[in-house]
Amino acid sequence: MVVGAGMLSAFSLASAQAAAKKGAKPAAPADGSKVFATTCVVCHQLDGAGKEQLYPPLAGSEWVQGDENKLIRIILGGLTGPVEVAGESFNGAMPGWGPVLEDKDIAAVATYIRSSWGNKAAPITTAKVTAIRSAMSSRKVPWTIAELSQVKD
Repeated sequence: MVVGAGMLSAFSLASAQAAAKKGAKPAAPADGSKVFATTCVVCHQLDGAGKEQLYPPLAGSEWVQGDENKLIRIILGGLTGPVEVAGESFNGAMPGWGPVLEDKDIAAVATYIRSSWGNKAAPITTAKVTAIRSAMSSRKVPWTIAELSQVKD
């Protein structure tokens, strides 16, 4: 789930953050595929394959299909630094979507990517996202893989 400095992705995040600061909420997506289409697709692509050497794939990713607690933390808080996905190394930065997406939207997009492109992982509940958001409420910087490996849930 690492992204680089994609202009559209950065623009989308900046626009959503500005709207949130003004008290307006971004439109509530109806399902995970819509959340994905508005926040993730620029880097991770419609087919979940990512962009070679830039953005890692979500299709077949051990990070997507593995520990749901780590995936939720990455989506909420972002990820920076090196990460290996499907045997390939990526080194970039993914923004955290916690400041602009509601828990139900994060649960929906996590469930969507865990059940798309051949992925077959369990759904993520809104309650699980809410609990993890609460547990990491004081965190202000993106996660690193080293930090995520130390988290015990």
